[in-house]
Amino acid sequence: MQAFDTNVLVRVLIGDDPRQTPVAEEAFLRHARGEGVFVSQVVLAELGWVLRSGYGLSRAQVHERLARLVRTRGVFVEAVQVTLDALERYRNGSADLADLLILGRAAQEQATPLLTFDCKLAHEDGAELLEAP
Repeated sequence: MQAFDTNVLVRVLIGDDPRQTPVAEEAFLRHARGEGVFVSQVVLAELGWVLRSGYGLSRAQVHERLARLVRTRGVFVEAVQVTLDALERYRNGSADLADLLILGRAAQEQATPLLTFDCKLAHEDGAELLEAP
């Protein structure tokens, strides 16, 4: 299996660099058809941030691209069910994808509620707002 960094997957998902995009796409397809592509949750969190902040994609567009990536034949994602659940929460909520991945992993480890100062995340099931005096 071959791991891919965020910057390579951005080229695959966005196709914005005429030099790097074809190289990234060829490597992605070759490995997806071969031994597989590994995508970590950290890379997915970075992808969510880059697509939203750097490219101005909407939550729905980010969700659609990442959900399609996660479901691509030959792509193996760390904690796939936690990841799919976090993507669904992301599409329907207001919390950041990275925070929802953290929340999902905490729940998987039965380490909830997840204490947070983040008001958006605190609205999610399994999270609790920690308030400073």
